[in-house]
Amino acid sequence: MPAVTPPSPELPSSSTPLLIYIHAMFREAFGAPSSTLALDSQWTLRSQPDAPAIFVLVNGSYEKPAVWVFDPYTADNVWRTSITSNGEVDRAIEEIHRRTAAAAASWAAGPTQ
Repeated sequence: MPAVTPPSPELPSSSTPLLIYIHAMFREAFGAPSSTLALDSQWTLRSQPDAPAIFVLVNGSYEKPAVWVFDPYTADNVWRTSITSNGEVDRAIEEIHRRTAAAAASWAAGPTQ
């Protein structure tokens, strides 16, 4: 793993290198978290100020961090994955970008009849 400094003071110095990497990459992709509690961080992503939000949670378990995406624009509403490598972080960010782009298109199209 590349050397990554802790992305924010919210993460304890005892955080694993993978968790530090996850937080650094998520902060780069989505900005600062909307809220943080211990090792967990949550982002609220909206395509427009009045659009329903997609909520992203990084569950900062030391053994196996997980990403949860709560997406009101899809039939399954929840997507989750465990993170064990840098490549999985990149794939999770790609999935979230895909979902936010689809949400923006859905919101722009307006309600279906």
